[in-house]
Amino acid sequence: MGRILVTGATGNIGYYVVQELVKKGHKVNAGVYSVAKESFNSSNVNAVPFDFLNIDTFETALEGVDKIFLVRPPKLANPKEDMKPFLTTAKEKGIKQIVFVSLMGVDKNPFVPHRKIEDMIIAIGIDYTFLRPSFFMQNLNTTHQEDIKLRNELYMPVGKAKTSFIDTRDIASVAAVCLTEEGHIGKSYTLTGCEALDYYKVGEILSEVLNRKILYKNPGVFEFRRTLIKRGTKKEFANVMTMLYLLTKMKTAEKITLDTKELLGRDPITFKEYAIDYTNSWL
Repeated sequence: MGRILVTGATGNIGYYVVQELVKKGHKVNAGVYSVAKESFNSSNVNAVPFDFLNIDTFETALEGVDKIFLVRPPKLANPKEDMKPFLTTAKEKGIKQIVFVSLMGVDKNPFVPHRKIEDMIIAIGIDYTFLRPSFFMQNLNTTHQEDIKLRNELYMPVGKAKTSFIDTRDIASVAAVCLTEEGHIGKSYTLTGCEALDYYKVGEILSEVLNRKILYKNPGVFEFRRTLIKRGTKKEFANVMTMLYLLTKMKTAEKITLDTKELLGRDPITFKEYAIDYTNSWL
């Protein structure tokens, strides 16, 4: 087996994918923006410069590679322009499999970027495995970190709808299984945690773990978008976030599946376990 390229190798999922693959004894090209700043402390990992928007980085990133772990950078909102050149190059290089982190429910929503990328991979003709996770628990210690840490609030427009949150460490473990074991080509897996929570309950759990009150504000959809932009979020990313939370409000993120448990042979990480592990993010 050749090397595996992990895109987004320092991100919420990619970092853990690299660790999981190293544990399994596989060699990895870790795609990063700046090689000088990164160290993975393993002789099996080569940090390589990679940028979807820079075709000059593709050759080195794909050297010796036959499989790819693919994540879409959130700020790249136009897959045809932003990601198709790389996927076309991957096809030309004879890549055997792409494991792509998509989104739960994309089979019913052709408008989100994740669905467009799925369709693109199929059309280009690369063997694939699609991972379709629910909302990441780690969104709360990254995208929403400031709201919780500085404002003691959960600020998202989803009403009383529930979300079957999944820990990105579980997504990474599933990705490593799909990249290194037989039987996953052409499969699509919907990955969720073991429980569906509304944000009132999320606030209760965070309040308990952090020992201070975290309130769920539940703004209107348009107020949410305006506030994101006012706080410095680019309009394109604000639009994607608003659309995803609007879908959540329509109860599209409540589904719980057994895919994660069956693929890993254990229960998924619970939200409380996640909150305890990431406590320092909000202190």
